[in-house]
Amino acid sequence: MKLKQIIYMSCLTILLAACTSEAAKPVDIRQNEDSCDVCHMGIEEMDAAAQMILKNGKPVLFDDIGCMVEYFQKEKPEYEAAFVHDYQTKEWISFDASWFVHDQNIASPMSYGIAAFHSEEDALAFLEEHEGEAYSKDDLLNADLNSFKKPGMKHSH
Repeated sequence: MKLKQIIYMSCLTILLAACTSEAAKPVDIRQNEDSCDVCHMGIEEMDAAAQMILKNGKPVLFDDIGCMVEYFQKEKPEYEAAFVHDYQTKEWISFDASWFVHDQNIASPMSYGIAAFHSEEDALAFLEEHEGEAYSKDDLLNADLNSFKKPGMKHSH
């Protein structure tokens, strides 16, 4: 009887391992070849780029965090993961766990002026030396992006 239980548990473990998908990871973006899925501009500034992996596995690429926020607001996508670059380390980090600072003095390709940080503490430390306002992911997704643009910037998507 114990042998049957061991075989059963072994088969179950193998099946569960086979069904567990690997966590989505950022895809490689080809600088000056890939384009933003919102504004269709070429992705030139890799540190400002963002991306999401949809539930169907399709990557959606952005040249600016603001473009990704706009996509979220309009499309309400079902996604497996989303990534932004940490403003300080330039490494890919999870969009869902990030904190953000908006300041019109933060340079970004589409002039949204949004920087991502690995933690709330990092964002608040940045604000001790700079102007701006901190946002959680949910606050950022509910923000009026029109108010983020530098005065005089009229780019429309």
